[in-house]
Amino acid sequence: MPDFQERIEKRRRMLERLTGLIPGYNRYQQLEKRRDADRANRDILYGDLKEQIDALERLNLALTDAKKIDDLDDVDRALSKLRTVADRIRLADYGVSGFFDALKIEEEELDRMYDFDLSLAEHVKAIKDKVAEIKVDEPVIEHLLELDLLIEGLDQRFSKREQVMMGVQ
Repeated sequence: MPDFQERIEKRRRMLERLTGLIPGYNRYQQLEKRRDADRANRDILYGDLKEQIDALERLNLALTDAKKIDDLDDVDRALSKLRTVADRIRLADYGVSGFFDALKIEEEELDRMYDFDLSLAEHVKAIKDKVAEIKVDEPVIEHLLELDLLIEGLDQRFSKREQVMMGVQ
C-alpha cells in the first residue's frame, strides 16, 4: 500500500513541476481559487437572502390566515425587491476569464471584489434581523418600511460592485 501512495505522490510532484514550467499557470490557479471563494461568498449571501424571502412568504400566508389583507401588498412589494437583489447577487459576474483571455481580472481586483462582497454580509444581516422582528399579531407597516430601506441600501451597495471590479472605487 505505501508503494501505491508513493507513486501517487511522485506523480503529483511531477505534475506540479510540469505546470510550473507553463508561464503564468501558478498565478492563474491562484486567481481561480479567489474566484471560487468570491462565488462561494455570494452563494452564502444568496442563501441567507433566500431564507428571508421564505420567511416573508410565510408571513404573507399568516397575514392571509389572520385576514390582514391590507398588509399583503406591502409584503409583496418587499418580497419583489428582495428577490430582485438576491438574484442580482446570485447571478453577478465573478471574474470568469480563461487562461488566455484578453481581459483578465487581476489579483488585486479580485481581492477588492472579495472584500466588497464580504461587506455585503452586514447588509444581509440587517435585513435578516428586521424580518425576524415582524410579527403577524403586531402592526407590520413600520417594520416593512424599515425593511424596504434596508433592501434599497443593499441594492445600492451592490450596484457599486461594477465600479469596484473596474477599480474605480
